[in-house]
Formats: sequence, C-alpha cells, structure tokens
Amino acid sequence: MKGEPREMMLRTAVLEWQKKYGVQDGDPLLASLELFQIHLANLQTGDASGSGLSFQEFRESFEVLDLRSKFFAKHAADLIEALRQVPNIRQHLRSYHAVAFVVTAAAALAAGVLIGRYLL
Repeated sequence: MKGEPREMMLRTAVLEWQKKYGVQDGDPLLASLELFQIHLANLQTGDASGSGLSFQEFRESFEVLDLRSKFFAKHAADLIEALRQVPNIRQHLRSYHAVAFVVTAAAALAAGVLIGRYLL
C-alpha cells in the first residue's frame, strides 16, 4: 500500500513528460524506465534468497544494452541508406527501358521500310 501512491505519482510524471516532449509509447527510453521500475520493485519486495541484482550489476547490464542498441542503430542506418538508393536504380532501369523501346521501334520502322522497298 505504501508504494502505490509513489508509483502513481511516478506514472503521472512520466505521462506528463511524454506529452511535453512527444515521446511515443514504444520508445526505447520508456522500456528502460520500465526495466528500472521492475528492478526497484524487486528490491522493495526484499527477496529473501538475496539473488536480486545489485545496482552495479543492473547498471552494467544497462551499459551493455546501450552498446548493443548503438550497434543495432548503426546497422539499421546503413540498411536504410542502402534502401534509399533503390529508387535511383529503378529510375535508371526506367530510362534503360525507354531507350530500348525507342531503339526497337526505330529498328522495326527501318525493317518495315526496307521490306516494303525491296521485297514488295
């Protein structure tokens, strides 16, 4: 009962912060906050076995998560950059198709003129 008013105050503060800065619900920062709240809730329950993470271990796991998320973001940015180049390839292919069509039409016209002149 004692922790519920504090938890409600924290949730209200987080919602106000989300509205103020336009943070979406699926934001990784909110996921980190939820993980920290879970950690605090586990500390408050007073695990009798003592197997809960210390703050140092919790912090180290967050640092590893941060490094991995930066690595993932770098690869995602590289992939997005590669995908942005795809429309340029399509534009080149369209121009190639247009040139091929014009050359084919000119060859067909020339063949028709030659056939009409020499064979008919």
